[in-house]
Amino acid sequence: MRLAIYSTLLSLVTAQQNIQDPIENFCRRHQHQTCVIDSKLYIDGGLVYYGGGVTDENIPQKNTWLISEDLTDLSTGFPPQNSNLTKGSEVPSVSGGVLWPDQTNKLFYLFGGEYNNASAQDFTALWFYDTIYNTWNRSLPDGSQSQVSWPSFGAGTVDDEGVAYYYGGYLNNKTVSGWEGDALMLNSLLSYNMDDKRWSNITSGVPPRAEGTLHYIPASDRGMLVHIGGVERLSNGHDSYVNMSQIHLHDIASSTWYTQTATGDIPQPRRAFCAGVTWAADHSSYNIYVWGGIGSDETALGDVYILSLPSFKWISWYPDPQMSTFPNGKGWSSCNVISESQMVIIGGYYTNVSKTDCDVYKTGGQHGLLLGEESTEQNNQWHGLMANISSYRVPKVITAVVGGGINGSATATAPAAGWTTSDLSIYFRTSYSATSRTAMRFIPESSAAPTSGNQHSARPSHTNVGAIAGGVVGGVAGLVGVIVLVICCLRSRRRKRNQNSTQPPYQHNPSMTEKPGVGVSVSQGTTMHSPSVLTPTYSPQGSPIPPSDHHVSSTYYQGSPLQNQHSEADWIQQSRQVYANGQVPVQYANQQTYYPPPPDPSQSSSGHNPPTTTVELPGIRSPANAELSDMSSPVPFRGV
Repeated sequence: MRLAIYSTLLSLVTAQQNIQDPIENFCRRHQHQTCVIDSKLYIDGGLVYYGGGVTDENIPQKNTWLISEDLTDLSTGFPPQNSNLTKGSEVPSVSGGVLWPDQTNKLFYLFGGEYNNASAQDFTALWFYDTIYNTWNRSLPDGSQSQVSWPSFGAGTVDDEGVAYYYGGYLNNKTVSGWEGDALMLNSLLSYNMDDKRWSNITSGVPPRAEGTLHYIPASDRGMLVHIGGVERLSNGHDSYVNMSQIHLHDIASSTWYTQTATGDIPQPRRAFCAGVTWAADHSSYNIYVWGGIGSDETALGDVYILSLPSFKWISWYPDPQMSTFPNGKGWSSCNVISESQMVIIGGYYTNVSKTDCDVYKTGGQHGLLLGEESTEQNNQWHGLMANISSYRVPKVITAVVGGGINGSATATAPAAGWTTSDLSIYFRTSYSATSRTAMRFIPESSAAPTSGNQHSARPSHTNVGAIAGGVVGGVAGLVGVIVLVICCLRSRRRKRNQNSTQPPYQHNPSMTEKPGVGVSVSQGTTMHSPSVLTPTYSPQGSPIPPSDHHVSSTYYQGSPLQNQHSEADWIQQSRQVYANGQVPVQYANQQTYYPPPPDPSQSSSGHNPPTTTVELPGIRSPANAELSDMSSPVPFRGV
C-alpha cells in the first residue's frame, strides 16, 4: 500500500515538473514570427528551450502559446511578456512563418511556416487573430487561393494599402500535406489583399530565393518592396548565397522586378537574419538595419549593417572594427521597429555549441537597438527601449555617408556606380502617401487588445500552469492528509490490540525525506555581453562570453541547428553542391541547410508531448464581423 502511495505522489510531482510555464521557464527561442499592432508586440510559434540552460538532453519544444508585450510598459527597460492570450490547438504553431498585421482592422494573419511535430495541413483558409476580442478565426476561402501553397522560411511584409506580400521560401513535406520528393525553392511573389481577401501570384522576373528579408518603403507611385540576402537557385541548378551587394526591388505600381548594385561595406553573405526599416522625415533616405544570421560557413553572425537607399550604400555599424567570426552570433531572431526609431531583437539560435546559458530569460530574450541619433548621444547603439523617443532622427553614422542631417536632406540620392536602369532613378524621386483605409468592421475607441493584470492568468484553450500547479500541490497535500489520518487510525487500533507490544512507534525514515530542489544558477552579470569586452549591455549576442571565445572553432555546428537529431525520414533533399559567391563549394544541400529543420519535439527523451495541431474552425468567433465596412482609420504607421 505504501509503495502505491509513494508511486502516486511521485507521478503527481513529475507531472507538475513537466508543465513548462512559457514565461517563468523560458530559456531561449528562435524561428518564431512576430508583428506589432498599435502598442502591442505579438510572438507566435517557433521553437523554445525551457529550463536553466541548454544541454544535449534539452531540445527545443514547439511553442504553442501566443505571447504579447505592452510596448508602453518600459519601466524595466523591456516590456514584460504575457501568455494570457487565446490560442487553441486547432491553430497552427509553426516555425519560419510570417504574421501580417492589419493596422486598420486590428488583426494579424498567420501565413506559412513549417509544422514541427505534426503533419502538414491542407491550406484551405487563412488564420487570423483578432486583437480586440482575443479570438482566432479563419478567413472565408476565395477562389484565388487555389493557386497558393503554404511555404516556409520566405520573406514577408505589408504595404500601406493593406496588401500583404510573401516572397520565395520552400515547399516540402513539413509544409504541404502529401508532399513527396525534394524540397522546392520558390520564386513566387504572393500578395493578399486584406480588404477584398483576394490572392495573386507573380512568378516572373526573379530566380527562386529563400531565407532573406523583404521590406516595404513608400517610394515610387505606390511603394516598393526591397529584398536582400538569403539563398537562391542558380540557372545551373546549384544553390548559392545571395551576394549582399545585389539588391532586388519590386515596383508595386508596375509589378516589375529590378536589381541594383550596392557599394560600401558589403556584408558577408547570410541567410536566416532579421532586419527592420525606417526612413528620414523627408524620405530622402530609407535605412534598413540588418542583424546577425547564418553565414556561408554555416556559423552564426553577430554584426549589424545598415543599407541606405537610394544611395545604395552599405554601412558597417557593429562591431567596430569589423569581425569575421562571432562566437556569440545568432540566426533566426526576429526584428521589429517601434516608434520608427528603435528595434526590438528577440531570441535567436547560437550555432556555437559551447553556449549553454539562457538568452536573458528575465526579459524573454529581448534586446534593444537604437536606430537614430540617440545611439550617438548615448554613445551606444545597444540600449533598453526608451519611452521618450517618438520619431526617427538620422544618426551621424548614416549622414556621414549620405549627407544631410537628423531630419533628412540627404545629398547622396543615387548609387555611386550609377543606376542599372533609368526606371529606378525615376521611382526614387517620388514618395508615396497612401489613402486612408476604411475599417471593414466597427473599431471601438479603445482598440488595444484586451490584457489581464496577471501575466499568467487562465486561457480558455491552454493549460493553466498556475492552476494545475496549485491543484497538484493541493491534491498532494490532501492525499498526504488522508494517508496520515488512515495511518493514525491503524496505529490506534494496533495499540489497542497490542498493549504489551514493545515495538516503537513508526519513525519517518530520513532517507525518505523530501530533498530540496536543485536550483540552476545562470550568471547574467550585466544584462548582455557582446564579443568585445567594451561592447554595450543590451546586445543580443547572449550572456557572458565563454572563456575561450577566440578559440572555439571546433565547437560550432557545421550545418543547420541540431540537424544530427533529425531522422532521415524527416527530410528528403536532393544532393547538390552549393557555391557561396563562387568560392569554395559548401555542402549546403547535403547538410540539410536549405533552411533549419529543427528537431521534432516528439523525439524528446523527456517524454513531453505538446498538443497536436489540426486546422479547423475555432470554437469562438469575433463578436464583430471583420469584413463589414464601418469606419475609417488613419494611414497605417510603423510601430507604436
